[in-house]
This record gives sequence, structure tokens and C-alpha cells, in this order.
Amino acid sequence: MTKIRAVIFDLYETLITEYSSGSRKVSRVSRDYKELIGLPNNEFSKEWNNRQEMRMTGAFPNYFSVIKDIIEKQNLTYDEKVIGSLYRERVHEKSVPFHEITEEIIELLEGLTKKDIKLGLISNCTEEEVQSWKSCKLARYFDEVIFSYQVGYAKPDNRIYELACSRLGVKSNECIFVGDGGSNELDGASRYGMNAYHATWFIPDYISSRITNYKKLKEPIDLFEELKRSEI
Repeated sequence: MTKIRAVIFDLYETLITEYSSGSRKVSRVSRDYKELIGLPNNEFSKEWNNRQEMRMTGAFPNYFSVIKDIIEKQNLTYDEKVIGSLYRERVHEKSVPFHEITEEIIELLEGLTKKDIKLGLISNCTEEEVQSWKSCKLARYFDEVIFSYQVGYAKPDNRIYELACSRLGVKSNECIFVGDGGSNELDGASRYGMNAYHATWFIPDYISSRITNYKKLKEPIDLFEELKRSEI
């Protein structure tokens, strides 16, 4: 078996989590988009989700451009102060997980670093979602970090995995990819030739059970067993 030289991680629900005991750490219940921008919450969610790919790939350069596009397409008017307030709320919501990183994750990264394994990160994200990255405990462990909005393509696009391998100086089969499975990221990594593993430590069983064709890692420490197998 080819020796593993690098491990590439997903970010949300792999290294950090937005949930605690089944609920979001920062509730969205109080946001009334009908009152704030004139669009009912269910309609806003639909419009927001319809722009998912364009948000992740940077086609919309920032949060403001997304909200303004939604509003203008509905022939509504917007208030810059309201959008600014929504932006600050979202930045706060997305910052909370970065300040509550588990010891098990830190121990995993410490252990991988001691083994001289290169560490990479690929995250489908927007600018406001990762503002806290540089100041969090995770950042110092990583050799390369790829945020989709900065490079113009997102998982499961082959190009984002290719870019990660190129920056780390490894071949795809020398690399393990670890993620919770969102955005079909495991399929993308596998197609590119990486060894893909399903991180399930942050996600409930009813969600993790939907993915059946990848080896599951129930705890971060389980990754070390997989690395041992690669050394045989």
C-alpha cells in the first residue's frame, strides 16, 4: 500500500461543529426576514439555497452581494443598515465553533504533525464563514488551506483536490481525505484518487447512515489506525 504523506480535512462538522446536543449553538429562530427585508423566512431560505454554488465559488464576492441580489430579484428595496446587521450576526454565528474546538481534534492534529504528515484543509465556504480561521487554534497546524470562494471552485470539483495535492507536493494516492460527507466531498476525493474516510464524530447516526460506501471514523483517534495500515 502507498505510504500516506498528507491528510486533507474538511472544516465544518469535521474539525469544528455548529451543533451541540442536536441544536445549533447560535439559534436562527429570532431572524424574521419578512420584517427585515420583506421576504418570508421560507422564501428567503429557498433563494439563499438557490445561490449555494455561486456563493461557494465566489461568484458572489461577499454576503452583501448575495442579499442584495435576493432582494432586487424580488423587486424589493433594501436598507444598508439592515444588511450590515444581518452580516454581523452571521459572522458571529460562524465564529462560535472556532472558539470551541475539542481536545480530541487538537490531539489528532498534534499526532499527525509529529508523524511528519502534511496537513491540508479544503472548505466550501464564503468570506464571512471563515473570518475566525486565522485566530483559531487549528490554523497553526496546517501547511495549506483552501477556501472555495477564494479559488473559484468547490468540492466535489476535481480541481480543488488537484490544487490541494499540488500545493502540498503529494500525489492523490499518497493522501487521505477526511470529511463529514457534505457536498459529495467524499465522492469527489475518491474520484480524484484519494483515500476518502467518513468523519462521523460530530454528526448523528441518522445522517451518517446515509453514506455507506466509505470507511467511517467514529472518533478522531481512529484515523491513526488507518495510517498504521498504510505503513504495513
